[in-house]
Amino acid sequence: MSDLRQQTDCPRLVSSPPRVRDRWNSPRRSPAGGLSGIAGTIKTVVIPRLAVAHARPRNVATDIPVSFDDPALKDAAALAELMLTGDTDGAGVRVDALRAHGFALEDIYLQLLAPAAAYLRRLWNADLCGFAEATLALWRLQQLLRRYSVEFRAESDRAETGRRALLAPTPLEKHDLGHAMFYLVLISEFFRRDGWEAWIEPDPKAREFADVVRQEWFDVVEFLVSGDKQLDALASRIRMVRRESQNRSIGVMVCGQVFIEHPELVLLVGADLTATDARQGAVQAQQLVGLASCS
Repeated sequence: MSDLRQQTDCPRLVSSPPRVRDRWNSPRRSPAGGLSGIAGTIKTVVIPRLAVAHARPRNVATDIPVSFDDPALKDAAALAELMLTGDTDGAGVRVDALRAHGFALEDIYLQLLAPAAAYLRRLWNADLCGFAEATLALWRLQQLLRRYSVEFRAESDRAETGRRALLAPTPLEKHDLGHAMFYLVLISEFFRRDGWEAWIEPDPKAREFADVVRQEWFDVVEFLVSGDKQLDALASRIRMVRRESQNRSIGVMVCGQVFIEHPELVLLVGADLTATDARQGAVQAQQLVGLASCS
């Protein structure tokens, strides 16, 4: 099959047989303090200015080494390059081409957008792009994800469940926030499609996070983990959630490569289960709530 660069040919994705509210995007003030206005300023003013100040010329042919083993992931690298150069219209054309060839948005999300985010992080880790470049590119990728939110929900006929999920990263370095926020928004989209309300809190160390846990009812909390160095901080946050939550039977989920490779760590940090990807996370959350109601 041809590369995504040939937009009229069938791309190489493999087709498979929540009202969202977060403090980065909600137009209303959060009861935890209303940081959505600050976050909006960061996204629309601060990050773009940083990108302009620190931008450097890019050579598309040589700057980005494609070293994925799976040839299909070259398409993710191409999408990442569009995000780095600000060509969001071109990225939308590629997504629309995939949809025109019959690919579901969930497959596009998981097999194109998520690998593109991972590729952007890989570039930053390899010092092949700057912090501002990578952060702005990840924000553009997040906006691309949101562009198809209504259509994504329409791919499912699930009714609203009345369930609520709290989504957060583990305490992390500031350079990881853009990457974590993309994945949290991706996870929230699957919860939303399955009839949940999802609430994203970007800083689990902040007082506002504890306030939300105490003041709002959640059926499940899910933590995104980017590395094994964060496990002690994660265990501390999980203990706090179980101690302070209004829901004394709240389910706790964790996701991240470390738990896929070492599932024994799930219980070690005090969680109930792990999700292998965003699609399975929403399904497993519903099962977790069902088990809690039967106990």
